[in-house]
Parts: sequence; structure tokens; C-alpha cells
Amino acid sequence: MNETGIICQQALERVLTYLQDDGVELTTDVCRRAFRLVETVMGRGAVPDLPARCIAAVPEYFDRTPVSYPVAHPPLIRGHIGYE
Repeated sequence: MNETGIICQQALERVLTYLQDDGVELTTDVCRRAFRLVETVMGRGAVPDLPARCIAAVPEYFDRTPVSYPVAHPPLIRGHIGYE
């Protein structure tokens, strides 16, 4: 396999791993959209940073659920324990 094929394979693998780690189920439709994403980004020029450019394009192709963090209770207050 030539270098472009290896980079393309890495890009697709990273996109699918990213989506799976984000809680997206890898259905046939999701895989097809991932293929289209890699194909579109490759059409803009296949260069060594293809995997990174594909990850950057994920929000254009997939709706991601926003992460909400719970509020700390009681509120965090900076303090000290009396050392001098």
C-alpha cells in the first residue's frame, strides 16, 4: 500500500474511533458519512495532515451532543489551612 492509502486508512480509522469514543453508534449510515467526510477532505488535497483535517471536519458531518458538566456543590472556594 502506498503512503496516500495508509494516510487515508488512518484518517477513516481516527474519525470512526473519535465518533465511537463520543458515544455515537457506528451504524451503516454513520460509516457512510465518515467515508464521505474522508473523501471530501481528500478532494481538497491529500497531504500528511489528512487525519487531523478529517477530525476538524467532523462537526460539519455529524451532530454531536453538547457536554454539560454539573455545578460543584458546595461551591469551590480557595482557602488555606493556616500555615505561615
